[in-house]
Amino acid sequence: MTIQIDAYNAYKQSKVYNSPGAALLTYIGAFESLDEKCIATLTGDGVLIEVPLLKPNRFFGYSEIERGHKAAFNSIENTSFCIDDEVAENDDAAIFLGRVKVTRINGNVDLHDVGIVAQLTDDKLSRISLYFNSRNIRRWSDESIL
Repeated sequence: MTIQIDAYNAYKQSKVYNSPGAALLTYIGAFESLDEKCIATLTGDGVLIEVPLLKPNRFFGYSEIERGHKAAFNSIENTSFCIDDEVAENDDAAIFLGRVKVTRINGNVDLHDVGIVAQLTDDKLSRISLYFNSRNIRRWSDESIL
């Protein structure tokens, strides 16, 4: 079993995470399990989740988080995250770098480099943001960027 699935299963039993890293790993495990209900209970009402490849790409509040993830999961057969190194964390935030592989129901496979940040405010999850390496997919204006 992976550490994110272990964190997800522990959270499902206790409904408690004890650090930003545990919250981050729980979110990833719930995402891999396509469990929008767990994600919504993990995050609650005042949380912001940013996932650039979803539409909309920002979810705020319990119902929006659950509905947005459920809609995304309707097109996903399975997904897996590969963590390159240990999750780095302090008292208020955690980050990991790695890759995410998404296999869609239509057979398309997406593989992305990803960084994910979880932030706690007053010991409660307040934000999860996914950052993708977009160098090869971002469309620039017709102006030079250097």
